[in-house]
Amino acid sequence: RIAKMIFIRMQAANDSADLDDLRRFTTPEMFAAARLDLQERGPAEQKTDVVRVDADVLDVASEDGRQIVSVRFHGQIVEKPGAAPADFDEVWHLVKPDDDSRSWAIAGIEQSH
Repeated sequence: RIAKMIFIRMQAANDSADLDDLRRFTTPEMFAAARLDLQERGPAEQKTDVVRVDADVLDVASEDGRQIVSVRFHGQIVEKPGAAPADFDEVWHLVKPDDDSRSWAIAGIEQSH
């Protein structure tokens, strides 16, 4: 449930170019990449409608004082008003320090094949 909430909130933050929300849910490296993507996109408006999202935990690990969870998100989204829903399939890697000094943050996103 938390993973799905993060997925939907990140889509909204990306659409609205909300840098504060993007920073809150990403590692510094992932935030830098997201900010660069937004700069390249420019002022173009984007609205992603998450029609359906399913989340499956693929892997859970603990290393270097942090928990790492890999979650496969798949479902359908509409990226342009009036467009047909498109399938998506991605693996997101989320990390959280063992000391809970920070909540879950996205460390990477891979497109599944």
